[in-house]
Amino acid sequence: MTATPKGTPIFHADHGLDERHHKLIDILMSVREGFFVDAVPLEELAGTLQSALYGPYCGDESVPEEEVEYVKRGNRPGPSRLINRPCRPADHMVVIGVAGDDPKVFTAYGSIGSTVAPREWWDSGMKPHEAIEAAQFWSDHALSKYG
Repeated sequence: MTATPKGTPIFHADHGLDERHHKLIDILMSVREGFFVDAVPLEELAGTLQSALYGPYCGDESVPEEEVEYVKRGNRPGPSRLINRPCRPADHMVVIGVAGDDPKVFTAYGSIGSTVAPREWWDSGMKPHEAIEAAQFWSDHALSKYG
């Protein structure tokens, strides 16, 4: 199990995180409480993580359907919208976790910009309006298949 210097477990830690990112997570955990989703500016660490996201939230044009392939990744119940483009240097780190007495980080990954991408439309934990918003987002965005 991967953990930060202060012992916070990171359950999904395969997005290129290193000790510098773990220390940044510890700082974030010290100022948060309960469940959170944050996009933390990397500042002097900009470019030390990669972002797989493409689309308008990253300053790109919408990703056209003819560039996309739908691939089921890992144990996910639905397919992801993937493109044949490289990952790019991130300027933010998205952290999804719980701070407090029993801290944990579910995942942390690189992002371009401070907007956090929604879960994919097929995520069963979403309410209907959230699934509609997610489907709209993912119709314009895609992930690098190298991410």
